[in-house]
Amino acid sequence: MLAPEYDLRNLVQVPADNLGGVEACVWYTLAANLVNFPATSDLVIRDSLQLKPGTSWYQALSVRRTVRYKQTPKAQGRHGDLYQQRLTGTLARHTPELATGLEALEGQELVALYRDLNGHVQLLGTPEQPLNWTDLFDSGTADFTTRNNYDWTLAADTVRRARPYLGTWQVAGGSLPSGLELGASAGGTVTIRNRAGQVVATAQAGQTVVLRSGFRVAFSIY
Repeated sequence: MLAPEYDLRNLVQVPADNLGGVEACVWYTLAANLVNFPATSDLVIRDSLQLKPGTSWYQALSVRRTVRYKQTPKAQGRHGDLYQQRLTGTLARHTPELATGLEALEGQELVALYRDLNGHVQLLGTPEQPLNWTDLFDSGTADFTTRNNYDWTLAADTVRRARPYLGTWQVAGGSLPSGLELGASAGGTVTIRNRAGQVVATAQAGQTVVLRSGFRVAFSIY
């Protein structure tokens, strides 16, 4: 008999905005830092994950619109399916500090959180099936056809799908002014209209908008 979390249920299409893409910032920590991980519970993790004392989540801030997540089923015959978790992105511009941080990730067993532009957070990797980090550096060329950056990947094969996460997570300080506690938040768009109410542009959450005009501009953001 299947566990209750595998009971069949209705599949619901939510009548709301559906924004493709992932926020530029993702968060990671050592898989071993997770305490009392709910491996066999309902797929959705509703309570905040507990970390070992003195540990926290760290952030990787990538180039906007380069972060992408894919989950691919991998048939294992009578042994069931695995799910290939693959989160990718691009870190711009080599620096000594960035290279040092990337070296520290080599060979580590990790878990990661990402938030899509609809505001939903998912946990990738588990203590039993951790993520591995790889990156590829390209110096770019002087003709600007390629850029100076690191393309990175967090990947693993897991028994279950990515775990939707409704809790909060504490992010380390360092380059941040202080440690921050983050959580799921609603994504969305900003609609820019002219005085007549006509839509001039629509910007995704987190996007930078520059208004240029030879005249005085008055606008409201809702």
